[in-house]
Amino acid sequence: MLSGLLRALRPRQWVKNLLVFLPLLFAVGLVWSPDELGALWGHAGRLAALLGAFCAAASAVYLLNDLADREADRTHPVKRRRPVASGQVSVGLAAGAGIVLAAGALAIMYLLGWALLAVGVIYLSINAGYSAGLKRMALVDVLLVASGYVLRAVAGAVAVGAAPSPWLYAVTAAGALFIVIGRRYAEARLSDGDGLEQRATLRHYGPPLGGQLLTLAATAALVCYTLYTVEADNLPDNDAMLLTAPMVIFGLFRYLYLLNHSKDAESPELLMMRDVPLVASIVVWLVVVGAVLLLN
Repeated sequence: MLSGLLRALRPRQWVKNLLVFLPLLFAVGLVWSPDELGALWGHAGRLAALLGAFCAAASAVYLLNDLADREADRTHPVKRRRPVASGQVSVGLAAGAGIVLAAGALAIMYLLGWALLAVGVIYLSINAGYSAGLKRMALVDVLLVASGYVLRAVAGAVAVGAAPSPWLYAVTAAGALFIVIGRRYAEARLSDGDGLEQRATLRHYGPPLGGQLLTLAATAALVCYTLYTVEADNLPDNDAMLLTAPMVIFGLFRYLYLLNHSKDAESPELLMMRDVPLVASIVVWLVVVGAVLLLN
């Protein structure tokens, strides 16, 4: 039962919570500088606590979704093995664990500041509405899921007292939509005709609409990122951050390829951890970003 509960918490999906560190990376010159790294480590400590809070909150949300979707999950060839759907974890245990995790997450955010507590309440409220029925509304469902990524970035900025360029939030939103729509697109592709039983909105995310939405989201992400690299006030004046654009372009192209060919396309976290070219593009992007920020 305990191993099933741990699996139901989806620890492999906690990687998305690392988004809370993104504002700190791009707050160089605003809240920290390479010449004085003491402030950097102090902010990193607060963000580590915030990361833990979002991991707890996200796991509470996963448990809530599993409880709401347990009947539909039993019709899915893979999801039927989820601990709640399979009966390995009881409804009472899942509900109790979800409440404890949500309360713990909000407690940590309260200790970090009232503003972060407000972000946590908004995050949990949105996901409660999603599980309660908004997930059955096409387009609304992907917007709500994508909002969770933006809230993570907002929380990271609040935690370090930074006010990054609005373009950073635009990039996060567009990138999140790209990932979420891509997941729906892949679910529709891999559903083998049973998509309506698994998720009522899947019929809207296959071709042609799903492909069109993916194209729009990818284009928006690339345009916003390019504008961010040249418009953000705290980035180098020589536009050196544009050197990172090729990695972003390759990452978007590679992800689109995987959505259409990979059997793991339903799980973005697996794609980002297992596909060597995609992982390499992320690592190279981080290295180039660090070099540009530290050497200019």
